[in-house]
Amino acid sequence: MSAKQIRMRRLFPKGRCVILPMDHPLFFGPMEGVEDPVVLVRDTAETPADGLLLTLATLRRVSGVIGQLGVIARLDGTATRLGSHLTRFQRFSSVEAALAGGADACVLNVYVGVENEDDLLRKLGETAEECERWGLPLFAEMIPAAALAGHFGPADTPPSEAELTEQVALAARVGAEHGADAIKTVYTGSAESFRQVTATATVPVVIAGGPCADTPVGLLEMTEAGLEAGAKGVIYGRNVWQRPNRKEILRALCAVVHEGTHAEDAAKRYAL
Repeated sequence: MSAKQIRMRRLFPKGRCVILPMDHPLFFGPMEGVEDPVVLVRDTAETPADGLLLTLATLRRVSGVIGQLGVIARLDGTATRLGSHLTRFQRFSSVEAALAGGADACVLNVYVGVENEDDLLRKLGETAEECERWGLPLFAEMIPAAALAGHFGPADTPPSEAELTEQVALAARVGAEHGADAIKTVYTGSAESFRQVTATATVPVVIAGGPCADTPVGLLEMTEAGLEAGAKGVIYGRNVWQRPNRKEILRALCAVVHEGTHAEDAAKRYAL
């Protein structure tokens, strides 16, 4: 078994994963729900969740309460909500630093179909080479242009499901072809359409949460449909920590992802 496989097993202990991302302040700054990362990580460690996605700086601050949670280190950013070039995500941490910091994997953002697509893909390919040398799995957050309207805030003109599906499938496969070991991307709207993404990605695909869903039950239903379509897990942030009952939501997500519990049953079990 390779070093990458060993580390991936920590994040996918049962073949699927429930990961809590908390790297949002890189772009948004202070946000409700992540004011105190130590409290958030302590709460998460008390659930069956599998891991966290965060910066190495935050990892150092929460290391004392992380428990058995796996770690995906964010290596890029540098754009904020106040900036004028929101897709210019550059690396600010190295693969070696991620390993030294205790990460089990790392993650990069890549926007497909934007003006600086070539720079972002070059970043992905070069980082994939480094990850291969060090034996560290690489997650690629592949976001197509069709999804960008709603990625940083409210959508202006949402794309059709067919258009979104075509672009998400393209982005996922491009990420794999550049060396990513797993793809994090947006849900396309239905199990039927998302199956077109997972069937051609060639590497595991996990669902990104995006802005807070209307209800926890809706989030669980989307999760169940995504798993039915072949997704290998979820990476949900705002949909978890911007709610007062975040531990119950994580437990319900783990029931759906790891136990195969139906969304409605999981919601009832945890009074969501």
